[in-house]
Amino acid sequence: MSSEKAQRKRDLILDKAKELFIQRGYAATSMDELVKYTGASKGSIYYHFESKEDLFVKLLAKQNQEWMEGWNDKKAHYTNFEEKLYGIADHMVDDFQNPLTKIAEEFYINQPENKTIVAEMLAILQGPRTLYREIMLEGAREGRISEGDIDEISIIFGSLLDGLSISYYERSQEKSRILYRKGVTYFLKGVLTNGRP
Repeated sequence: MSSEKAQRKRDLILDKAKELFIQRGYAATSMDELVKYTGASKGSIYYHFESKEDLFVKLLAKQNQEWMEGWNDKKAHYTNFEEKLYGIADHMVDDFQNPLTKIAEEFYINQPENKTIVAEMLAILQGPRTLYREIMLEGAREGRISEGDIDEISIIFGSLLDGLSISYYERSQEKSRILYRKGVTYFLKGVLTNGRP
């Protein structure tokens, strides 16, 4: 199988598997159902993915990559460091509408201690931190924040956004957006060199 054809088949399996996971949830979706729903043979699925867990992690990685690419498409619309912080917070709130997000929570909660899967999930979670770091570097170049603690500031900012995501199911999307934007404002008050957002 040519690498281009193999990639198309892999992407087709991921796209169809995403639909099924969204319909049934992670735990309720069996490998036999994936075979039936995707139209791929079990051998073909196992050619591309080691297990159902591996398939789901690859699906999350694809979603994460699309989220990061979505941000890269949007970021040019923001003119400075502060606007980009608010923009990426909005981008995160918008992503909560993605139905795979809820299924991912189920997966994380029920995941056994598989070191390979855990390592892959950590790599997925660290992807957005590279975007936060880019924004913080821009803030340092603009003289808005201290350059010395960029890595730590990026981790703290990411942790703020991640932590706020827990309250998403308690609020509407618009109320979540307001909360995220307030979180960014409080964050900025602590890191700006002049202390004013």
